[in-house]
Amino acid sequence: MTAAPRAPLTLLVLIALAPFIGQVEAQAARSDSAAIQEAARQFSAAYIRGDAAAMMRLYTPDAVIFPERSDAITGLEAIKRYFTLAEGRRITRHQLTATRVVVDGKHAYDHGTYEIAGERDGKAWGPFRGKYLVVWRREPDGWRIQLDMWNSGPQPGS
Repeated sequence: MTAAPRAPLTLLVLIALAPFIGQVEAQAARSDSAAIQEAARQFSAAYIRGDAAAMMRLYTPDAVIFPERSDAITGLEAIKRYFTLAEGRRITRHQLTATRVVVDGKHAYDHGTYEIAGERDGKAWGPFRGKYLVVWRREPDGWRIQLDMWNSGPQPGS
């Protein structure tokens, strides 16, 4: 007989807590979004330093990248080879600007625009602009890139 009175009480408690639960979930989503944007900033900083090893720490072990005008590249070693710059080449600017970050449990996606510039044998190139889409996966040590796709966009004056 005690079970029946508890059901309405439990329901009333859940209804009363619903706005707070929503606030906690919204705060967690903002925190995850900030963590993802910070990881993207770390990626850009590592790229500018020419630190492919640091970039690989931001990818999942089963990551796949989809560079423009290229086949998909799977696995950390292959991705590291792709991002390891040849002698005489360096990235001088890599800026990601997120348009939207959506967190859905263990995964998130982030899309926006990028700008990149660099030097080849002392001669500057860029900046070039484009768009990107990244699928992130929540790992025990934080958000990591699982899928990474980018391609160029219209350039100023075109």
